[in-house]
Amino acid sequence: MKRKFATFLSAAAVVAVTAPAIAGGVDPIRVEARMSAGNDQSQARARYQDRARRNTLEQRFDVEVEDFAPGTELNVSVNGMSVGTIFVNALGTGELQLRTAAFIDDPGDGDPIDTDFPRLQPGDTVSVGPLKGAFVER
Repeated sequence: MKRKFATFLSAAAVVAVTAPAIAGGVDPIRVEARMSAGNDQSQARARYQDRARRNTLEQRFDVEVEDFAPGTELNVSVNGMSVGTIFVNALGTGELQLRTAAFIDDPGDGDPIDTDFPRLQPGDTVSVGPLKGAFVER
């Protein structure tokens, strides 16, 4: 009986120690930034979210643009660090999608996000070509 109780306590201690590690003590984040040149001209929306899933921090970052000149190449930066490029199509729209590689199920899910991509918070900044904005909680 003592041995079963000790085993139970050991298992409980392991769960108590590893549960925060699995969750990473990480609260999910959802932020968004909207940018516009004004007067129904070029605009962009950037979204970031993350969560702990399967013992890993799953990150998703996407940027959508519209009303840009077709063929335009737009650099996307977060807090001054370049994270990708959007190529504007013939309709004046474009998109950049980045995800944690382990959670990309098919090619339409986006490209792998860099392992050093920051966890974005309200107040962090994003620029998409000439547009700039700050993330707010959504």
